[in-house]
Amino acid sequence: MHKLLLIFSTLVILGGCSDPPSARYTEYQYRLGKYLAIDQQSQVRLTPWQRLHSEPLPPSQNISLLALADINHCRLASHIAARNNQLGKVASASERFKYHIRFIQLVGPCLAHAQSNALSEELRSALEAEKRFKITHAKQAFNLMIGQEPELTRLFTLAARELGYDEQAGRAASAEALTTLADIANAVAKEDWQAIEVKTITPALAKLNGNDYVRKLLTGARQQIALNNQLTSQLEGVSLTTQVCPPGRHSDAANILHNIFNLFFLKELQGYQGQLSGSLEEFTPLLAQVWQFTGSDSDIRRYLIGTQEQASLLARLKASSRNHVRWWQGFYKQCDISPV
Repeated sequence: MHKLLLIFSTLVILGGCSDPPSARYTEYQYRLGKYLAIDQQSQVRLTPWQRLHSEPLPPSQNISLLALADINHCRLASHIAARNNQLGKVASASERFKYHIRFIQLVGPCLAHAQSNALSEELRSALEAEKRFKITHAKQAFNLMIGQEPELTRLFTLAARELGYDEQAGRAASAEALTTLADIANAVAKEDWQAIEVKTITPALAKLNGNDYVRKLLTGARQQIALNNQLTSQLEGVSLTTQVCPPGRHSDAANILHNIFNLFFLKELQGYQGQLSGSLEEFTPLLAQVWQFTGSDSDIRRYLIGTQEQASLLARLKASSRNHVRWWQGFYKQCDISPV
């Protein structure tokens, strides 16, 4: 009989740990609510971040078919021709950005070609002017890509479920993809055009296609922040001296609360929040580099990366966890029991 009870208890514990972290947090609050004057049900509703609004590029000049014949000795001619055909006109935002950068890269070698000495001054000036235009608007073209490609926009939509305990699926591929895009963004910022390998963009987007790691990470972090803040705020309204640990009296409730905190928060949720923090430490710098050309008022920069007025998601997660633990430190001091 004893063995059967031991097996049953183990299954209950294992079954509980298989619940999503937010469900375990709800159970944590429910258990505390049996002994403290707080709500037993957590009500956390995350609002979606605003989608990045990217301004369309102003119109640029067209290079005529006759002019293309004059530079037929250049790779630039076939590049422009491909853009002018029907496929180019309906190209995705990433393909348009690739065209944008390749034009910048190809103009110089074309004008330096020996056969280009015979080009008219008008055509030469038009090509140089178009290169200057594309350099001026390269950051805007990059923003159009990250604001329109679904693999990138969906990163900041709420996931159906948060990141699970020790979940790693998609992490490496996400980091590789965002590193590629971050390197390109940094090269655009430095106007180091020859350092940009446009052919790496499509494989990077493919690694993010159907990959929910970052999306679930951001959702999980936002949930844990909200849950920490909500519960801590309620706990701060609890009078320990009157409700839990009256001076000079033994309190069974204090030991029960200690066990609940130890079982749910210290053994599960604190480790999970540390897991989220570690992932945010890896991904926040990458996301900051990819979204570096967006305004500081965008939700992505304001709530994820942070501004002077708003702490980053990582900083808020750590602060919410510290504040929650700080309340429990006061609990242990007031109730004069050991946290171990």
